[in-house]
Amino acid sequence: MGMAKYLLFGLLLFLGFTHTSLGQGKDTVQTKPASHRYLLLSNSESSARFRIYAGEPITFKRFKDEKLHTETILDIRGNAFYVSGLEVPLKDVEKIQLRNHTGGRKVANFGGALLKTAGTIFTLVGAINFLTNLNEKSDRQDGLHTMGGAAVLFAAGHGLHVLRRGTYTINKKWTLKVIEMY
Repeated sequence: MGMAKYLLFGLLLFLGFTHTSLGQGKDTVQTKPASHRYLLLSNSESSARFRIYAGEPITFKRFKDEKLHTETILDIRGNAFYVSGLEVPLKDVEKIQLRNHTGGRKVANFGGALLKTAGTIFTLVGAINFLTNLNEKSDRQDGLHTMGGAAVLFAAGHGLHVLRRGTYTINKKWTLKVIEMY
């Protein structure tokens, strides 16, 4: 009976320790969903980064598409963004085009609009001078010169408007990924 008492005591002690001291308790911390997500277009060779949020328009081209599409981002989840009920996985995106996203491009947009407006106004002034001065040859000539200069202003403004867009090909240099903020 002496040995049985020690075995029974040892068994109770063993079972008591193994069932009361489990290795790790249950995790009670709930993982919250991300408070907001955005697409990040970043350059691996420099610090250039551009954020695109849900609700903003995005111009993109997929590998199987022939042209660029401009749509509003409805949602960003996982490794995809959603536009017009269509899921667009990031791995399918070939190009992203951004508009007015840097300081220089904003200046080009403003300068282009200013030059186009000035060109339009001076074209009207030159046309009025040309049409109202039917007898004065020198005034008609001045109207033609004004219209010619205005056409150059308008063309320069149109040229600056071309510079306001930047097209980025997704490759090793430019990467597109989803960033989740908690």
